[in-house]
Amino acid sequence: MTRNTTGRVTGYIAGSFKRTSFALLTTVVVTTSPTTLFAQMTPLETNSVTSVSSVPTTKLLAIGSLTPKASAAVLKPILPSEVRETVQLYLTGRLDQWFVKQDQTGVVFILNVTDPKEARELLEKLPLGRAGLMEFQLIPLGPLRPLGVLLSKSTD
Repeated sequence: MTRNTTGRVTGYIAGSFKRTSFALLTTVVVTTSPTTLFAQMTPLETNSVTSVSSVPTTKLLAIGSLTPKASAAVLKPILPSEVRETVQLYLTGRLDQWFVKQDQTGVVFILNVTDPKEARELLEKLPLGRAGLMEFQLIPLGPLRPLGVLLSKSTD
């Protein structure tokens, strides 16, 4: 009899946890839906200063693309020093993650830098940047504002 009671209690707790988890997941999906996210991207003129400043830049996404003058023959002698200097950025903590674009036309870095000017200077000092063989698009990243809905106190 204890086994049945324990099994029912355990089943109830597991079911309750699953419902709570599903409710939380549903809330996150709804608050981060494309419509909600699009609302975050309204022009700065229509956003209040408070809402814009409430999302600090915490990292920069750097999308690097090879320039037209980057050929295999030109890249080959430069790549070893490019890799060494990129590893140095990683070891100093300025480079958080690095990826290659699937089409092999460049790289994607997530930088632990908040100032685009500083990021551009770092990237232009790399061998491919100095040689004019790679250019970067910089995108400031910050916390996802709709997740704040999960922190609001319920009135239940």
